[in-house]
Amino acid sequence: MYRRAPLKRLCQKVPDSLALMGLLLGLVAGAAWSETVPAETPAAAAVTEAALYPGLEEVVPEATTLDGAAVLAQQQIETLRQTTAFSARVEEIRTNWQQENAKIKELGVPIDWPVNRLFNVRAYLEGEERDVVQLLNKIAEPLKVLEELRKSWGDKKDFWQGWEKSLVDSGAKVPKATFRDVHNKIREVLGRVVKASAVLLKLQENTSQINQEIISLKEKIDGELTALKASPFRRNALPLLSSEFFAQFNTELLTKTIAGTKAALHVKSTFFARQGWLLILQALLFVALLVLFRHLAATTADKAEDWQFIFKRRYSAALFISLAAPYLFYVSPPPLLYLGVMLIATISAARLAGELLSEGNQRLLTYTLAALFIVSKIFTTLALPLPLYRLYLSLMAVCGIPFLYWLGRQHRQHVTDGVDRYLALLYSGTMIFLATLTAQIGGFAVFSINLVNSTIGTVFLMLFTLMTLRIAEGAIDLLFSSQALGTTRFVKNLGTHANTRLIRLSRFIIFTIASLYLLAVWGLFSDISAAWLYLMGLELIIGEFHLSIKTIVLIGAVLYFSILLSWFFQSFLESQFFFGKRIDRGVRDAFKKLSHYAIVLVGFIAAMTMAGIELQNFAILAGAFGIGIGFGLQDIVNNFVSGLILLFERPVKVGDAIIIDGQWGTINKIGMRSTVVETWDRSELIVPNSHLISEKVQNWTLSSSLSRVTIKVGVHYGTDMEKVIKILDQIGVGHPAVVDDPAPSAIFTDFGDSSINFELRVWVDDISNRLVVISALGIAIGKAFKKANIEIPYPQRDLHLRSVASDITLSQPPDK
Repeated sequence: MYRRAPLKRLCQKVPDSLALMGLLLGLVAGAAWSETVPAETPAAAAVTEAALYPGLEEVVPEATTLDGAAVLAQQQIETLRQTTAFSARVEEIRTNWQQENAKIKELGVPIDWPVNRLFNVRAYLEGEERDVVQLLNKIAEPLKVLEELRKSWGDKKDFWQGWEKSLVDSGAKVPKATFRDVHNKIREVLGRVVKASAVLLKLQENTSQINQEIISLKEKIDGELTALKASPFRRNALPLLSSEFFAQFNTELLTKTIAGTKAALHVKSTFFARQGWLLILQALLFVALLVLFRHLAATTADKAEDWQFIFKRRYSAALFISLAAPYLFYVSPPPLLYLGVMLIATISAARLAGELLSEGNQRLLTYTLAALFIVSKIFTTLALPLPLYRLYLSLMAVCGIPFLYWLGRQHRQHVTDGVDRYLALLYSGTMIFLATLTAQIGGFAVFSINLVNSTIGTVFLMLFTLMTLRIAEGAIDLLFSSQALGTTRFVKNLGTHANTRLIRLSRFIIFTIASLYLLAVWGLFSDISAAWLYLMGLELIIGEFHLSIKTIVLIGAVLYFSILLSWFFQSFLESQFFFGKRIDRGVRDAFKKLSHYAIVLVGFIAAMTMAGIELQNFAILAGAFGIGIGFGLQDIVNNFVSGLILLFERPVKVGDAIIIDGQWGTINKIGMRSTVVETWDRSELIVPNSHLISEKVQNWTLSSSLSRVTIKVGVHYGTDMEKVIKILDQIGVGHPAVVDDPAPSAIFTDFGDSSINFELRVWVDDISNRLVVISALGIAIGKAFKKANIEIPYPQRDLHLRSVASDITLSQPPDK
């Protein structure tokens, strides 16, 4: 036994040893074979190379095919060489830029420009840069096609050269004339590609040079604007009351004023050629709105309380809407057009606001601010030189302080409970004017200019926002009260909820746009588009994880609209599909709830996909979610899954009458986590869904709404039992809430201690009538027994006394 054990272990090791030796022998043999294999001979290499090319018999057919391809390529190249339109456009851009650049140079260096001129010129440069980039992209398209042709025909050149060499090396008789023609055609095509590319490259180079000049000037302006934003509180002008300040009022100042006015009045003809359709659209919209307001004022004026101020100022409302709505689509509008739109919109908004303000004091302030806003916009558009603009702001502050103080005193006569919002606004305006005057006197010109312009711009932005809100809310109310939409079943049943949701959505959109404009008004961004792009570009970076505001907004918008779509779909089903049909309420609610989950899930997946988040990345999230469930979310998930089971299995459903924890109630809602049960005392029980699945629940209406009512009654011993049963049967049959099938039945139950006991058993078809039937049957039994002289006995008990006081006399029962 002990001698055979080593042999056994040796036998077990032999296969491993043989495998190792085989591996070593294989490696040695492979190395030796690689050393002994002879290198490929030139003849063999020639054979291998020849196998890569067709045979000699394919030369002429392939050459014929190449001829056709060359003709098509030359036609395509000739089409791409048609650069007349590009040349004209480049020349037009160069001429316009030279003219505009000369006018900009006449205004001096950007460091001496006022802030408004910096913004105006920068807006113009952005528009020019956009046009140049578009032209560069158009020129790049044919260049890309030509480059693809060059690579394709270059490959053909290498192929035919290699094919000819392969045939020569193999000893075949090569058709040299055919190969010569092929090489000539290829060189001709490539030559034409080079010439066409050279023309387009020259145009691209000239256009890029113009773009570089525009970018260079824009960078200088951006530098000045950045410097102004970085130090808004530094002294950057002469003190207002100094002699040096008044020395600036000379002929040079007049020349600058005239130059700024000419620059503002200049309008590019290309703007009307590209965006003139927006002006036509605004004019058509004005006429259409005017006709619409007249019609609504005559037909539905009593239904639209929010639009009464519009009906009184129809022209102002039509002008305001027609100018404000399409203006967002303008791209770099000329300063003069911007000024005209703002003037008309401001006057229209002021007239509309006057109808909303009941106090004449407030209307006077609104009209005054409108006038100041218009004058300020005129001066900023004309790029009024800084000394003149400072003088205007100082005069505004000097006159504004006593004016606002006077308005405040007039308003305090009507206010008895302290300071209201209007009075606080007047006090704030007074402080702003005082700060403006102080800053101008001290030489803080940029600070005072930004403060006044931003304040007035904020006031009118609030005014425009208020007008837009009132118009939008009134339009939604009119839409749902109109004859065409207001009479539909959907609007009658759910119009109030839909109206509320649309109003909330419109408010959110309007306030979002107003907030972006507010950032531009206070000089944080040049315009609303720059503010939007900057905010959308913000992102949170944690390692390799990037979360941008754009992603959050996109996800939020898709999820919100999926929830809104879910609500609309459920409402449509309720008002159009389920209405008038005998479908169980629980079935309806289950279907709507499941459709809600499905739509929201699809919206969530769409949001993740649109945001660029791959669904496979949710594996990590699912793992983290599973760990969270294991630690503390199991109850929530249990209730959610239980809610799904309730919707599918439906042991209880909405509308069922149940008894839970000893309380009667009706199920009102089955939610994601809990179920709402309204008790018959009108209180509400919030029951976790898992409780309805795992615990015992008595459901009175699961499969049928029939319910048995049992009335127990006892009569004196000696009463005619058949008579009692007959009376009970008559009472059960005679009640209108009692069903005929199953029929009412009266039965004897037992001989009690004090009475003979009976039960009246009846069935009702509505569980909600149960208590009413019990009460009615009890009253009827009492009346019938009294009429038939049948007594319901009191409970009788024997009393045994152990001790009795001596002064108490016990009476004896009468002898029978």
